[in-house]
Amino acid sequence: MRLLNVLIPAAVTVFLTALAVLSAFWLTGLVPPGEWSQLIKAAILVFIVGSTLVVVAWSAYFSYIVRGAIEKLISK
Repeated sequence: MRLLNVLIPAAVTVFLTALAVLSAFWLTGLVPPGEWSQLIKAAILVFIVGSTLVVVAWSAYFSYIVRGAIEKLISK
C-alpha cells in the first residue's frame, strides 16, 4: 500500500509531463513563420509549462485532501 502512495502520483506526473512536451512540440509546429513567430512560440511554451505545473500541484493537493478524508472515515 505504501508503494501505491508513491507510484500513482509519480505515474501521473510522468504522464502529464509527456503530454505537455508533446503538445508543446505540436502547437509550436503550427505557428507560421514571420516576425512574431518566436514570441508566439515562447508564449505557447510558457503557457504549457505553467499550466502543467498548476495541474500537477492541484492533483497533489487533491490527493492529499482525498487521503485525509478517507483516513478520517476509516478512523470513525
